[in-house]
Amino acid sequence: MTRVLLEVEISRCGYPEGFELRNVSFTLREGELLVVTGHSGSGKTTRVRAITGTMGVFGGFIEGKVIVEGRDLNSLRPGDIYEAMGYIPQEPLYALIGHTVYAEICHALSLREVSCVDTDFTPLGVSTIRERLTYTLSAGETQRVLWLETLLLSPRLLILDEPLVYLDEEARRIIKHYVKVALGRSMGVILVDHNPLEWSSLEPRLLILDKGRVKYHGEWRDDALPSQIPIKARHGEAKEVVVKFKNTWFKYPGGDYILKGFNAEFYKGVLTLLTGPNGSGKTTVLKIGAGVLKPTKGVVERSGSMIYIPENPLLYFTMPTPREELLMASRGNENKALDVAELFNIKYVLDTPLAKLSSGERRRLAIASAYLMNFDCYFIDEATGGLDDESAASVLNALQLLVEKGKAVVIASHDPRIPPIADRIVKLSREG
Repeated sequence: MTRVLLEVEISRCGYPEGFELRNVSFTLREGELLVVTGHSGSGKTTRVRAITGTMGVFGGFIEGKVIVEGRDLNSLRPGDIYEAMGYIPQEPLYALIGHTVYAEICHALSLREVSCVDTDFTPLGVSTIRERLTYTLSAGETQRVLWLETLLLSPRLLILDEPLVYLDEEARRIIKHYVKVALGRSMGVILVDHNPLEWSSLEPRLLILDKGRVKYHGEWRDDALPSQIPIKARHGEAKEVVVKFKNTWFKYPGGDYILKGFNAEFYKGVLTLLTGPNGSGKTTVLKIGAGVLKPTKGVVERSGSMIYIPENPLLYFTMPTPREELLMASRGNENKALDVAELFNIKYVLDTPLAKLSSGERRRLAIASAYLMNFDCYFIDEATGGLDDESAASVLNALQLLVEKGKAVVIASHDPRIPPIADRIVKLSREG
């Protein structure tokens, strides 16, 4: 019989006066894959924090036990946990320490007393960005770096929170291959994904959470998965140009050009999707379009008000709770704020501190706040990243309401749910 790597018996875990996860028990053996899914806010990330020993960092508590390779998690030093587990969070930027990609990977290897002098940076294309400053990386590039660290360190347990959400198709294929290889090497893998069908070919066990409770735990069953919610296609009609890129070039200090002679127009009353591989400049286009960055060369013409919503929604907020954020955005109009909270399905967390929201709840709140402020053009990075079908549908349907009102909406994303409802698609390449 294969060895047990992880035993979890949690009676309660969560945050004081906030969300609680109850009665979660399972074991994970060598070579097993457990896929965790559920609606946004159901407790998926809370469960990951409990397993990785990070609940206290977020002001949370845990009642129960987590046994890692026969040892109680509470008795392990951080170095022991680091050696046993490889953890990639849903928001990968939180996991970076190094100033450059090279320094980041060398630091990770040094914790295991491994030299990085002869390290192969070619897997996942990291060799092309090894000298980049980490603050200039997109979320997809950051995920590639963290994956390379994990591959080099070869932990016995992999804990992955939405590992595909920021990755292009090539990187997704490679990551799925590495997960399969890890299972073949007797590693245990716990994987959180809003779309568990991505992993069905690996015959995983399934754990479905709903409002902090276990809805299903067992062998893979298609009929156990949450039902899909349809996204309404409301195609806008082009009216006038709100942002125009003319022979636009851009590079970060000391780096190569990311955009090379980029030309594009974005229109009011149109939902435009930016696609392309990681590192092709999608986030850069959004930031330049909204005026967050200035082009190195070329011209960008704007007409009207702009807003940029980053892929990490915590960088957007100015208030401590959703209620205060929406009241600020609505200029004190409580009825309007509550109506939009209903539209984006976040009324149930209005008084929850932002730090205790799930990533999906934060994303919906950021877009809801911008929605209230009535901009002419919305530049949104990964609008549906990590969202289940129901939450994604509420966001996309709300954004299409903006389009119907004559607003311009520009989304950068790898999400296959968006192309069918986009009015225009602009494809970028790594060649600029």
